[in-house]
Amino acid sequence: MHFDDVICKIKTIIHVIIVLFFVACSADDGSQTRYQRGEMLAEQNRVADAMREYLLAAEADDDAQYVVKALCELGHLSMSQHDMQQARAYLEQAWQMANEQNDVTQQVLVLRDLGRLSRAEHQSKAALGCFEKADSLILTSSVDSLKLYVYPEYISLLMTLDRADDARGLVSQLARNHQSGPSCLVAGRFYLEMGVTDSAEFFFQRCMETDNVNSRASAAMYLGELASEADDWELAYGYAQECAALVDSAKLQMQEKNANLVSSLSGQLDVERENYRLYKLMAVIVVAAIMLLAFVIVYVRRRIARLRQQQEAERQAQVNRARSCQEQLVEQFRNTRLYRQILVSESVSPEQWEEIIAYLNENADGFTEKLSAFYPAIKPQELQTCQLLKLEFTNQQIAIILCKTQQAITNQRKRLYQKMFDKEGSADELNQFLRLFPVRKVL
Repeated sequence: MHFDDVICKIKTIIHVIIVLFFVACSADDGSQTRYQRGEMLAEQNRVADAMREYLLAAEADDDAQYVVKALCELGHLSMSQHDMQQARAYLEQAWQMANEQNDVTQQVLVLRDLGRLSRAEHQSKAALGCFEKADSLILTSSVDSLKLYVYPEYISLLMTLDRADDARGLVSQLARNHQSGPSCLVAGRFYLEMGVTDSAEFFFQRCMETDNVNSRASAAMYLGELASEADDWELAYGYAQECAALVDSAKLQMQEKNANLVSSLSGQLDVERENYRLYKLMAVIVVAAIMLLAFVIVYVRRRIARLRQQQEAERQAQVNRARSCQEQLVEQFRNTRLYRQILVSESVSPEQWEEIIAYLNENADGFTEKLSAFYPAIKPQELQTCQLLKLEFTNQQIAIILCKTQQAITNQRKRLYQKMFDKEGSADELNQFLRLFPVRKVL
């Protein structure tokens, strides 16, 4: 039924709305927000909470850069908990994603972390391979800024492996290409370890001229140590005071940074709360809409069921009236002189056919005219057969009257039914149709 199709479409629309709503409600924060929240928790030493946020950031998978960062942080935290196997699993996953994104920066940083992990596992050869691969990516991609993130630990590893010349080459590249505090600090520490105090002091002094507070604090500490070794206690004291002041400044900067981060996350939480309220409102609206649609569907179904019952009752009443009229028609006809003459002569003259037509038109609501209008292609002899069937003559009587065999009359009735309704049917079905016609035509 057409209404059933409409109901199915309405149900489909409702299901789509429900799915979209729950998808929208289940959509969590993005990778970036989760990663930033994990950073804040990690700074507060809430390791378990930080790992949970990093895991959620990795699962969000809406920003590949922060997914890789989150996996790296999970690797770091696992290393801090001495779970090297889990740390390697996270870092290898990060490496795979960085390769898929073809992000050189992420590839270099992940290789550095894999190198750190290998050093922690006392696998110096594997660690060296990671740092060499990272250095190769830096050189081929001309991303010199990444040297600051890789070379300090790379240099430290080379010094551990007694490859001072290779380490010196990296230090010279770092110092030549970068005048930042961290690069000068790395160069100063290298030369200090090599025992070249003049060069170490030169780079520490250069580091003191940079803007990096943390590097300057470390450089001041090393300069104070060099001054104390030279028995210049006044200078050493001055550097110690400057180091303390820089440490306090670094703490203030860190506190300000943390305050800004907390403020940012607080704003994000406010947005999330507002979104949650909107989700609740959407849920109420969707539930109300579903309930309203369900009510409408139930009401329409019941209304249609009642209409169908009424139509069926009316149809049945009409059929009953038609049957009653048919019985009266036949009973009245069998009491006529015409009926008795036909039975006696077993034939119908032209004048008698005219009487039959007139009788049916008068007592059967214009049967002949309406049947001809219903099926204009009906033949005269087929029309006569139908008239006799309407008056409930038997198949044998009709065969005698029309001078045909009973089988011929039966076949004629079947063919006539098929031509009228364009489908196969029995001779009895034609009888049933004619007995209720013309009432049956409108049912």
